[in-house]
Amino acid sequence: MEENKTQINNQGKLKTVKTYMSDMADTVRANEISVIKVALAEQNKHEREDLYRQAEGTPTKKIFFVIGGLILIAAGVYGSYYFVKQKKVNNAPEIIAREGAIISYDEIYSLTLKNGDDLVSKINSAKKESSNTGIKNGFIKYFSLDKDTNGIKEKFGVKELFSKFYFTAPPSLVRSLADSYMVGTYTKKLSGSVEEKDGQPKLFIILQSKDYEFTYAGMLEWEKTISSDMFNLFEFDTSENKLEMSNRKWKDIIMSNKDARVLFNEKDRPILYYIFADKNNIIIADSVDTIKEIISRLLIKNIKPL
Repeated sequence: MEENKTQINNQGKLKTVKTYMSDMADTVRANEISVIKVALAEQNKHEREDLYRQAEGTPTKKIFFVIGGLILIAAGVYGSYYFVKQKKVNNAPEIIAREGAIISYDEIYSLTLKNGDDLVSKINSAKKESSNTGIKNGFIKYFSLDKDTNGIKEKFGVKELFSKFYFTAPPSLVRSLADSYMVGTYTKKLSGSVEEKDGQPKLFIILQSKDYEFTYAGMLEWEKTISSDMFNLFEFDTSENKLEMSNRKWKDIIMSNKDARVLFNEKDRPILYYIFADKNNIIIADSVDTIKEIISRLLIKNIKPL
C-alpha cells in the first residue's frame, strides 16, 4: 500500500491524498486514546469504591459500631434511672428499723422480766422515768420486753405477753394474733390537744393480726373486760373503779379516716381508744396524737422503693 502523497491540484495548491494506511493509523490512534480513557475511568471508579469501603468500614467494624452504640444508649438509660432513684432515696424520710419493731422509733428501753417481777409495774416505772429524762417532744420510745430464764434472755410471745399483763382477752382473739407486737410511749409536741397533758409520755400497744375477721370479732368481744384489763396499765383519769368502768359502753368515732372505738369516763372524756390502722395492725392507746403518729409511721414504713 502506498502512504499519503502530496499532489498539486489545478489551481497550483498542495492537496493531501489519504490512503488506506493513513486511515488505519488514525483509527488506531483514536482507539488507543479511547482505551486509555476507559482504563483511567475504570481506575478512578475502583479508587472511589475503595474510599467508600474505607469510609463505611469492614463488616466487623460495623458490628462493633452497632454494639457500641447500643451500649452507650443502655448506659444513658441506666444512668438516668439511677439518678432518679438516688434522688428519691435521698429525699425519702429516714426509717429506723431496729429490734424488729413494727414502726420506727427514736429510743429503745430494755425491760427484762425475772421471776416474781410485775410487768405492769415495770412499764409504769419506765414510763415515768422517760418523762423525767428531758428528751425532746414528738418522739417514740420503744420498750424491748424480755424474760430472763436461767440467765438466757428471750422475747415474750403474744400469749405470754397477755398473761403478764393480766389481760382476759378471748382465746379466739389471742389465737388470731401474731407474736409480733410493740409496746412503747409517745411524747407529743407541745402544740397538741388541749385535753391532754403536754409533754407527758402516752403509752401505746400495737398488735398484729394473722386473721382480720377473727381479730375484729375478738376485739369486740374483749370490750367487755378491756377497760378493767387496762385500768392499771394506762392509769386512767377516772374516779370510778374497775367494775364501774367495765359497765361503760364503747362508741364509734372516725379517726384519720378510719373507724375507731373509744371509751369515755364519767366526765365524758375519752380515756382509751383502739383502731385498726389496717387489716394487720391494731393500735391501743389513750391519746389521739399517739394514734395519728403511729399511723403516720406505719405508712412511711410501708412505702416501697421504686
